[in-house]
Amino acid sequence: MNSKAFAVIFLVMFIAGCSSRLPTDSEQPTSLIQNSDQMVEVEYIHDATGLQWVSPSLEISQYDKLKIEPVGLHQDARAVRQIPAAVLKRVSGRLTQRLTQELGEGVPLVEKPQPQAATLKVMISRASTDMEDLQITEVLPYGALIGGAKALLGTRDRNVRILVESQLVDSQTDEVLAERVGVILAKGILENDTVELEYDQIRETVDRFTQDIVHFIRLTAYQATINENEQG
Repeated sequence: MNSKAFAVIFLVMFIAGCSSRLPTDSEQPTSLIQNSDQMVEVEYIHDATGLQWVSPSLEISQYDKLKIEPVGLHQDARAVRQIPAAVLKRVSGRLTQRLTQELGEGVPLVEKPQPQAATLKVMISRASTDMEDLQITEVLPYGALIGGAKALLGTRDRNVRILVESQLVDSQTDEVLAERVGVILAKGILENDTVELEYDQIRETVDRFTQDIVHFIRLTAYQATINENEQG
């Protein structure tokens, strides 16, 4: 195999591995998560991948109500170039609103800790940008040169990545029942490395991400039911 052919294959492999919705090594959870070393990769629905842990001792039959705390915004997510704190604040508010609407359709919601109630805690813990993935046309000689030049000049489109930690706990004891880490990924929405993100650019992506957390709750219940059946 000649060097040009090898380079093309390598770049195609590189394209396939970019811009994942899984957290990267530099996006480790910093606020809520207590069992990061025990998390496993889970795909809830197509292209909705995250890391999740469910307590093996969780008895889902002990919970029939849910308390939803307002989505928090960690200080590490606020001082990010191109992603204004005001936008992240609106993202947290939108997530709170949509989670309340979505989850309220399937389970009674409560405002205070009480017996048989779990609490959902969600935190936006990091935000960042990275360069948009190379397109297949840019792997070929002239396209690659143009793509590389854009990167060097700072004019290449950039992705927005927002790390979100979710935790389900007992509302009275704060015992951790399940945890999840995922990324809100908006591909190529920033035109260069100077323009700032506007909320309307990411609103639909935030709404879709809400379903990831809804599926996290459902999958937690499913996994806990399996655990109960195996133990009893």
